[in-house]
Amino acid sequence: MALQTLGMLEPAALAQHAAAVVAKLEDSDEDVRRAVVETLGMLEPAALAQHAATIVAKLDHSDEDVRSAALETLGKLDAATFAQHAATIVAKLDHAESGVRQAALQALGKLDPATLAPHAAAVVAKLEGSGPDVCQAAMETLGKLEPAALAQHAAAVAARLEDSDEWVRKATVYTLGMLEPAALAQHAAAIVAKLEDSEYVRRAALETLGKLEPSNLAPHEAAIRAAEAEEKRAAERSRQLHEAFHWVTD
Repeated sequence: MALQTLGMLEPAALAQHAAAVVAKLEDSDEDVRRAVVETLGMLEPAALAQHAATIVAKLDHSDEDVRSAALETLGKLDAATFAQHAATIVAKLDHAESGVRQAALQALGKLDPATLAPHAAAVVAKLEGSGPDVCQAAMETLGKLEPAALAQHAAAVAARLEDSDEWVRKATVYTLGMLEPAALAQHAAAIVAKLEDSEYVRRAALETLGKLEPSNLAPHEAAIRAAEAEEKRAAERSRQLHEAFHWVTD
């Protein structure tokens, strides 16, 4: 029975064919894999839960698209069922393939904050020595923690402000922005230093600094004003380029 037809079934009827649908997560056709995710999403959570272990196993598949399809499907599980597989997912953080480690981190980011918290140290360990994609995924997952839990790892997070990768630095600034203002204030100077970084990191730094109390910003007023002025100049340059492009193409 075609996936499109299965998707038209009532959840109870679809559940009878769920195993066959899950198997299609490995189909070579991207459109088929996308259809699988959409079809599985129509199952009742209890029915989908019966196939959770099979879906988790797809996180270390050699094909990135299969891993992505499995990730999206996991996101359709109810929180309690997903939590039951957290330890299995954490174990994949040490997989030899960086894409699998990245997929595992993204999956952990779908946990509720309380369930994620006990695994935070394992996520923090992926901030170093795993390459920028894995580091960025770890940073984004840490950003899902409750502020108090994140604060326990703030020093390790802040250390990545000096990462050689621009996107890791940007992700780091945004993750620090998830802290409560009092905890964030401890890293104000380090974030202010990022105002002289690339355009994207500077913009993230300005946004994050905006979460601080005025009293914490006062010592950095000159640097912040200079960065804001540069943002305005960058916006003006972008506007002029946009107008020039349209003038040439009209």
